[in-house]
Amino acid sequence: MTNLTGTIALVTGASKGIGRATAIALAKEGCSVIINYKSDAEAAADTLKECDAYSQGNMTIVADVSREEDVARMFNDIESRYSRLDVLVNNAGIFDERDSPTNIETFEHIYRNNFLSAVIVTKYTLSLMKEGKIVNVSSIHGRLGYGRPGAIAYAAFKSALESYTKNLAKELAPHICVNAIAPGRTLTPMWGTLSEDEQKELGKGQLIGRMIEPEEIADGILFLIKNDAMCGEVMTMDGGMGIAYLK
Repeated sequence: MTNLTGTIALVTGASKGIGRATAIALAKEGCSVIINYKSDAEAAADTLKECDAYSQGNMTIVADVSREEDVARMFNDIESRYSRLDVLVNNAGIFDERDSPTNIETFEHIYRNNFLSAVIVTKYTLSLMKEGKIVNVSSIHGRLGYGRPGAIAYAAFKSALESYTKNLAKELAPHICVNAIAPGRTLTPMWGTLSEDEQKELGKGQLIGRMIEPEEIADGILFLIKNDAMCGEVMTMDGGMGIAYLK
């Protein structure tokens, strides 16, 4: 899928951060991009405006992808307008500050938003995708041993997403290739408002000495979409964070 002109791509959680950067990167490649968002209509409209500068046939669509009834409605709209999907980027996700080894409510919250949401969206995608690419956005926290107790549910369900990615790839190849990307500390709204000093301090945890820009992760996602030899892989883009502690 080296030439993406005219392809139809759905990016979940595309109003901000990695999702926004990915939607714009796909539009620059000539894709018609479906910009899913949960609540921030203004940010989604801004992403759409950026995409429209590069390609045609883009749209925004509101849906809470952790709720199957919302996803079913979203796909009714997608089918009526496009009739097919060529690319899916399962990007939507959350971080819950209440995450801890004993907070069951938070485990359930993160499970629905960071893992089950991808399963639900993929289920409906497969009714419209006969050939194409699926990319799941994981995290360095999902890599074996890289989590921490204060993000225990987050790490657990990112790990689950990676296992799901590999087993789904076995099921769908060769017509649909499924991969994932595992970013490190990336400068997205999930971190809240960070001062320059806070950004520098967080960046010290990565060998590159800085936080990663969303556009850099989007470039990695684009690589996974365009490279037909990648299948069932989890590509780590963590600025060296995973090995920094071994120095």
